[in-house]
Amino acid sequence: MPTIMLSKSRYLNGLQCPQLLWIATNEPDRIPSPDPALQHIFDQGHLVGELAKKLFPGGIDLPTDNFMDNIKLTKELLQKRKPLFEAGILSGEIYSRVDILNPVNKDEWDIIEVKSSTSMKDVNLHDVSFQKLCLENSGLKIRKCFRQERRH
Repeated sequence: MPTIMLSKSRYLNGLQCPQLLWIATNEPDRIPSPDPALQHIFDQGHLVGELAKKLFPGGIDLPTDNFMDNIKLTKELLQKRKPLFEAGILSGEIYSRVDILNPVNKDEWDIIEVKSSTSMKDVNLHDVSFQKLCLENSGLKIRKCFRQERRH
């Protein structure tokens, strides 16, 4: 049986609904496309993410269309010690992408999770905790984790 990578999305799906995790892993075609209202929420989240990037001039926006290219480019760009947007880290069998990975001090990083919401939810804590675990397992030193939000 092939090994299945545990991504942040799968982990969060499993926390919210174990059956959703199973379906997303084994029968992903059963998951419906987002309806217009949900798509609007996703689109608003992307706009907030773009606005948050402006707070980190000189940051590097990594392409996300190719999973392995994103991981490879992230490894290369970590050496530049600049803010990275959508940095992808694969550590063993776990994978996460970080909204903003910001260098601090000589060898540490801050994780900044960007949300468009009206309140903090438990799932947000699990989200950033998974990211921190993945990055630390890959050898990065994480100083702090932040949640950047735009309330509407």
